[in-house]
Amino acid sequence: MSGGPESDTNGLYRRDGEASIKQIRKKGLPWILTAVLILILVLLGGLLYLVFKDATCSSSSLSPLSAKELKPSDWPKNSDRTLLAYFPKAAIVSDNSICSGIGRAMLLQGGNAVDVAIAVGICIGGLHPHSSGLGGGFLMTYYDRQDGKCRTLDARETAPLATNQNTFVSNPDEAFLGPKSIATPGELHGLWSAFKRFASGRIAWSDLLMPTVRLLNHGYPVTKLMEVNLEVREKEILASESMKSVFVNPKTGQLYKEGELLKNPKLAETYRKLATSSDPVITFYRGEMADQMAFEWQKLGGYLTKKDLEQYKSKIDESPVTTVPFGQELTVCGPKPSSSSVITQLILNVMAKFYPIGSDKNLVYSDPEYYHRFIEAQKFAYAQRTQLGDPDYVHDVKNVLQNLTSNEFVDEIVKKINDKTLEVKEYGALEEQLDDSGTSQISVIDVEGNAVSFTSSVNNIFGSLIRSERLGIVWNDQMDDFSVPGAKNFFGFTPAKANFIEPGKRPLSSMSPLIIYNAKTKEVQAAIGAAGGSKIISAVSQVILQTIVFNQTVKEAVDFPRFHNQFTPIKTAFEKGVPKVLLDELTSYGHNFTEMNPPFATVQAIFRTPDGRLQTTSDYRRPVYMNPTGY
Repeated sequence: MSGGPESDTNGLYRRDGEASIKQIRKKGLPWILTAVLILILVLLGGLLYLVFKDATCSSSSLSPLSAKELKPSDWPKNSDRTLLAYFPKAAIVSDNSICSGIGRAMLLQGGNAVDVAIAVGICIGGLHPHSSGLGGGFLMTYYDRQDGKCRTLDARETAPLATNQNTFVSNPDEAFLGPKSIATPGELHGLWSAFKRFASGRIAWSDLLMPTVRLLNHGYPVTKLMEVNLEVREKEILASESMKSVFVNPKTGQLYKEGELLKNPKLAETYRKLATSSDPVITFYRGEMADQMAFEWQKLGGYLTKKDLEQYKSKIDESPVTTVPFGQELTVCGPKPSSSSVITQLILNVMAKFYPIGSDKNLVYSDPEYYHRFIEAQKFAYAQRTQLGDPDYVHDVKNVLQNLTSNEFVDEIVKKINDKTLEVKEYGALEEQLDDSGTSQISVIDVEGNAVSFTSSVNNIFGSLIRSERLGIVWNDQMDDFSVPGAKNFFGFTPAKANFIEPGKRPLSSMSPLIIYNAKTKEVQAAIGAAGGSKIISAVSQVILQTIVFNQTVKEAVDFPRFHNQFTPIKTAFEKGVPKVLLDELTSYGHNFTEMNPPFATVQAIFRTPDGRLQTTSDYRRPVYMNPTGY
């Protein structure tokens, strides 16, 4: 019974509800739909406003209408891979923090900048044999605060006595790889010369070498940079029993990876013998080691003999290349050829005519004319590089250097730089620019105010890819730094006659170890240099300009995207991160661009701030832990 009424009641409710809904639909639904539609339109309008507002903001911040609107935020942020570090008394920057730490220990023991450079150079040669070492050579610029003089030391490699300008004409590739590519190594001779002439006298020769001996014996952690370079040369390394024996990890059967401990006992023993020798030059260049080297080179079919070693000499220059681009007080100092420091200085001299110290920092971020002038200055400077060669063999080099450093020549270039690029022939010589990539840079300022800029190299990565079976040394391939008659490069440009091979001659290099000092106060303003082949020149000049002229921090300047034009090819390479609007406007000046490919130049720099502190950084472009040190 109860089911009936309940059903009726539910039915009543159902019917009443249906009636109510019908009434609502009839009377109120249009208003509800209208309200919902209005709400949707309001929300949609708000959403569209926000989208277009964001797009407008994004467009104005990321894609300015002209380069003049560019701001610092439109350029890449500074890399967090390296530090901007300040030190009150002394500072060291190098390609490896372990090696820099050894250098700091020398400073704390009373050593000077030269002691540090020797200890750090020996260490990097041991831990980074792909870039430098006893099998290569170096250029060093040294400033002595006490007498206010800048001197340089040339320990570059020399051509074997059995070679001449036609040696590689029939097979140019032999100058790049293998036993015939090896030039007489100068590293050890130069280090000993620097020690005898410029070291503090407070640290024994053996103490500069033994920390590296211990690392090589007990094992040192492979850097990411080392891993990358091993991979680049994997095929050649695995084809060489001598290379394979030290660079393949016996635990994994593969090339060493980052963080794995690598031991090199044969090289350690060579270092130990040199460390304990009363005259390491005799040991290396005339004694048992020389006999072993000559035997191995001849066995492999190379050109070097013991006579090449016996006749080798590093050179100290009391009158290096000096210029005063930033006024009479600041002097820039670097080596003569085989260095290219005069080319780097020429770029600075030209740009300083346009931009004095204290120029508006915003020009670096937003002025296409600044970059146009910088690129043009590079083209003029690199074009002159083909006139350079070893001064002992190219007798006109002295006159060339005088011309390149004269105000008259700089003024001529400045007059030619207008608002358009020029015809190729108007820049100067039209000859090839050779490249190198296996290089290391060390910069030091010590507590006494002395400074060293030290660039060492085996030329290409792992040099000749020949390693001494007994001594553990990886030999250079510096014969590839010479020009070969008739061997045009990829772009069809003819070789530079000033750089043809002659017995005992040093090949031309891009290395530009520079020191900047105040001639009035005798205080060092900067110690700077770079690794990275032909890009060294453009990188070092750009960093100096942006620190000294435009007052960027050294890290801002080192991290900043770069422009590189070495005249051959005539295209300008730019690093990723350069705003497109700037490139577009530079194109209207007549420039052609291509994105820069590795190897990149990696700068190691120390600059003094107005309050006297040493401002330092290492270049993030080299994949290795290498933060500055000092105290």
